[in-house]
Amino acid sequence: MRLDARSTLACYLLLLVGYVGGALVPLMNNDSAHHAGIALHMYLSGDWLQLVTQGQDYLDKPHLLFWLAAASFKVFGVTTFAYKLPSLLFSVLAVYSTTQLGRLLHSAEVGRLAGLILASALAFVIANNDVRMDALLTGAIIFSIWQLAEFVAGGRWRNLLLAGLGLALGFATKGMIGVAMPGIAIFLHLLYRRDWGRLFDPRWLALPLIVLAFASPVLFAYHHQFGVDGVKFILWSQNFERLAGERFGNAGAEDPFFFFHTFLWAFLPWSLLTLWALVVHGGRVIGGGLRLQAGEEVLSFGTIVVLFAIISSSQFKLPHYLNILLPLFSILLAGWLAPRIERPATRALWIVQGAAIALLVVLAVAINGWAFPLRSPGVAAGAITLAVVGLVLMRRRQGGARVVVASVAAAAVFNFLLNLNFYPQLLGYQAGNMLGEAVERLGVEPDSVYYLEGMGRAGSFDFTTARLTPTLSVDALRSMSGTVVIYTSDRGREAVEASGLRTEILATNPDFRVTRLNARFLDPAKRPATLTPYFLLKVGP
Repeated sequence: MRLDARSTLACYLLLLVGYVGGALVPLMNNDSAHHAGIALHMYLSGDWLQLVTQGQDYLDKPHLLFWLAAASFKVFGVTTFAYKLPSLLFSVLAVYSTTQLGRLLHSAEVGRLAGLILASALAFVIANNDVRMDALLTGAIIFSIWQLAEFVAGGRWRNLLLAGLGLALGFATKGMIGVAMPGIAIFLHLLYRRDWGRLFDPRWLALPLIVLAFASPVLFAYHHQFGVDGVKFILWSQNFERLAGERFGNAGAEDPFFFFHTFLWAFLPWSLLTLWALVVHGGRVIGGGLRLQAGEEVLSFGTIVVLFAIISSSQFKLPHYLNILLPLFSILLAGWLAPRIERPATRALWIVQGAAIALLVVLAVAINGWAFPLRSPGVAAGAITLAVVGLVLMRRRQGGARVVVASVAAAAVFNFLLNLNFYPQLLGYQAGNMLGEAVERLGVEPDSVYYLEGMGRAGSFDFTTARLTPTLSVDALRSMSGTVVIYTSDRGREAVEASGLRTEILATNPDFRVTRLNARFLDPAKRPATLTPYFLLKVGP
């Protein structure tokens, strides 16, 4: 039985519950809260051209995320939901574009399945919790590829204009990678199809001008703040510096398989099936001598191979770099899987996907039963309800469609627990947001709060208090006649007390770098040794 539109909608509704929960998870240090701080500076200062972090110019990434977040603050206030909303909308764009590109390259059923696979992939969900540039970039890139493929198919100016807009949005999010990847994808698509007429269509010459027109606000802002060097950086230097490991270090440089084992968890519950599909699809394409075959496309497979090779050779690797390939993995898997769900599922299909679902179950039990035990009856009831609904939906399907529904249901329950149990408990160990909430709870006037120079600061604290907290030195504290409140580490508290100033602890909270989890922190017995206390100190002469 096919996975029809009603079944697909039911699966999306299962996933939606977890996404809503994720939109309310507090921001994490460093990147999410850091980026929110840049947007907060725009919002508070009214200066939308300058990228400023902690009083310093910020060169690394373009303006789109910060502009969208600052605009969202104006509408909804400085809230977690407001910061995450633009990324959530771009994720919807990514799912829709993946669906439409799958339909264009294969069929409507493949498109529906591809969108559902993407929406349930673990790393795609996390990109809407720990919000950096990834959701925006993924949405812009797959939208661009879809519109470029539509132009190849129909030759319509409308699609070329929309492709130019998508390319500019990708550029405005993270630089030239937002332009290069769609360019590689459509070039491979044309090459495989031997579509020489479209490849040499003179209208392609208009595309750079369209992109330049849409991207001009970003280029103007870079020139305004950094001059010609800023424009040169974003047009050329940025991505190459990352590939070479310059300015950013060499994280992951020694591991050529970094993105392979990242993919195994990032694309759960679909990663094992996708490896199977990659081998089969790649074998057909290569075995066919790269000649055009009916029902085959090389856009997804070829782009995955090329980009995977490029990022794997980089001297600076981070797991979220893989996110831009997730829509293409989804299309490739959907193209392979769709014919198989119209007939009884093979034993091999159940075994492979059963192993992936079992892995999710083991992870869910480890996280929510051992590391951060589930305490809320409401969350437990919600997880059970999702599981029961998923089971009912699965039993109503026939053949291989049951495998898909079971996988989506497992992902929905896992992500629900992730966003409503794991992250809320985890972020209790992030002092910035916890002490920021204490400022309001204790009735402390935010304008009286400062950081102690050199003794710790947190973007999550600034965001929670909706204020760019200034810094004071110990000497400045000693010269003040009144009392102030200091956010500081234990070492900072000792320094203030050693200076002879009177202190009163208003609040304290343990702190851990929550985006860098390790086994010692996850183990409840060993966790206390990994924590650093932070304080709100009332300081006076």
